Amino acid sequence: MAKKMILNRTRVIPTTEAPSVSREDIGPSTSRNISASETAKQLPFRILDETFKSFPIFNTTGRSLLIKFNSLGEEQDPTTYLKECITALTNYLVDKVPDRDLVGLRIRNTENVQDKVVGISLLRRDQLKADVVWNVLGKVIQNNARFALTDRLEVHLDHVRMPAGNGGVKTKGRSLDY
Repeated sequence: MAKKMILNRTRVIPTTEAPSVSREDIGPSTSRNISASETAKQLPFRILDETFKSFPIFNTTGRSLLIKFNSLGEEQDPTTYLKECITALTNYLVDKVPDRDLVGLRIRNTENVQDKVVGISLLRRDQLKADVVWNVLGKVIQNNARFALTDRLEVHLDHVRMPAGNGGVKTKGRSLDY
């Protein structure tokens, strides 16, 4: 993977050797011997572009993905397949985020620019589950006949790191030294 640094931004540009971002670069994995091609087979989507932004003053990072879902199998139900894709996407995004931190999610269809952004406001990481994302997306899909599985999606994850502790030194009682 080639990386460019632009004012607290890191853009990961896929090269021909690796079709997607390796799980080992993003977060801890249970098996360290997984290659990039095996990781791409496990994910039901392709990552076309990935960008990281950092806002140290606000203790916040942003992560943008441009993804496209893999083609649907002949005998697969589209609804079940989309649920699997949303579950894999949600798990991929919040894999390395601690449970106490806040995360927000925005999904935009790049193929159809007339569609509005689908957003989930800041929640604790342990509250952002695939079911929550599926409920929000399900409402949009019911009302939007133009949404298709072959569309490219732009996914933004906002991660706010919550401080741990109060930063002070605790003392027990008073010192009686004179």
